[in-house]
Amino acid sequence: MTDLTEHEVLVRPRAAPEAPAGRTTGWWAMVLFISTEAATFAAILASDFYLRFSAKGSWPPTSEKEPDLVLPTTATVIILVSCLPMLLGSLAAARGSRAGGLLGTLGAFAGGVAFLVLQIVDWLSEWPDSTVSKDAYGSLFYAITGLHAAHVLIGVGMLAFLLVSLAVRRAAARPRGPVSLVAMYWYFMGVVAVAVYVTVYLSATLWATR
Repeated sequence: MTDLTEHEVLVRPRAAPEAPAGRTTGWWAMVLFISTEAATFAAILASDFYLRFSAKGSWPPTSEKEPDLVLPTTATVIILVSCLPMLLGSLAAARGSRAGGLLGTLGAFAGGVAFLVLQIVDWLSEWPDSTVSKDAYGSLFYAITGLHAAHVLIGVGMLAFLLVSLAVRRAAARPRGPVSLVAMYWYFMGVVAVAVYVTVYLSATLWATR
């Protein structure tokens, strides 16, 4: 076996590095984060039902204003619909389309902002009939909706950062990874929005009419 000279070693073509198999570290990190937050929401929503079944008398209490379904229904529909452009943007990014990823992210961002605005309007409509310190119902109402709104705000921040990254081409080389990760979180926000709507608004209204 002949030894290679220094020149041969330098000019010898190197094998291209193999792409890592399986899911990326970012994907597993997002799954772990979503799983943790899902457990948090499950616990706080379960506490609502626990106190509801333990309460003596009506729920919501007669001193509380019955939830208005117009605003929360509209907000829930908006955040669910915003998952569609996020999905389309994620699929476009998977094909290497930066423009498609940008448009899909922009649609989801607009939906998130609209949801937060409607949530604030809903809080203002409930106040001061329902307050945080008035009773258990009011505390849970603002705790659950506030927790969800805070997570939506985090998602809007992710979307805003992604928009900037795509716009200045920082994520243009590999748009699939960043867009798909943010999309996972946004789908989770849509699922939580339905759970919060059913627990806090819809079931409370049906329970009050029993």
